[in-house]
Amino acid sequence: MKRVQQKAKIFQSTYAKSATLSTLVSRKLLILVDVSIASISASVVEQFLSKAFTKAAFIAAFVFSGAVIAAPCPAPQTLSPLFKVDRVIDGDTVKLEDGSRVRLTGFNTFELKDSGWKRDYALRAKKRVIDVLPEAIQVTPWPASKDRYGRLLGNLWMGEAYLGEVLVSEGLALTVSVPPENRLVACLTSTEWDARKSRIGVWSLSQLPEPAKTMAEGGFQHRVGVVTQVVDTTTVILDGNLRVVFPKADPGVTVGVRYEVRGWVSRSPKSLRRNWPWTLKLNDFSNRIRVF
Repeated sequence: MKRVQQKAKIFQSTYAKSATLSTLVSRKLLILVDVSIASISASVVEQFLSKAFTKAAFIAAFVFSGAVIAAPCPAPQTLSPLFKVDRVIDGDTVKLEDGSRVRLTGFNTFELKDSGWKRDYALRAKKRVIDVLPEAIQVTPWPASKDRYGRLLGNLWMGEAYLGEVLVSEGLALTVSVPPENRLVACLTSTEWDARKSRIGVWSLSQLPEPAKTMAEGGFQHRVGVVTQVVDTTTVILDGNLRVVFPKADPGVTVGVRYEVRGWVSRSPKSLRRNWPWTLKLNDFSNRIRVF
């Protein structure tokens, strides 16, 4: 841990500090409850959230080989050359001056094609990105991998902060883990909960999470529901409507458990659609939170 902190200090001394961003982004300490991280991707296997604690500090556990750790957003491992941003496409996608597009990782913003409050927050997120981006940014990790659309997968480092930290801290984006580019999930989860309990941004609307039983469209969703059926060790049904497929077997799941889930929802296969219209395939167990 001391070595990591020393490297972070060396890195930060190389770049100009941004007073504006540092006031927006605080470093959080996550406290142990009953969550484990068991892979090198630092995925949270399970987080437990109680309604009774919605006005208290977020409590979570991140365990590497049984050790409790702090979870600040980590300093970059590798950085791109300096780039100028040609265009902000939306809150989580930018186009660089060299023509490449970057899909920012660790979080998701609402779509500009959405309607109502979701469109409002999509516009707010885009505007905030335009306002906060400095003249030059760097992409991390570098070289960045690409998604199926040819977009670079990474985040933008600005002085002492990632762009994702700013958006999540202001309630303009939701944390979501998509391995393997998920180094920021631990710190963004903590940042999000601070915004959530303080009712900042989208969390002030009392719209999220939406009930799984009311789902009538696909796309990115943050839903809550009760397990009404356990199909097998990797698949459960929430509220008789949403089919949730886990990234691996979970033999301990039972009927009656209440979960918040988030990720990209699509129509179920035709053979299943009559009973369970919608399917969410979880990329990571950190996108599933048990609610008491």
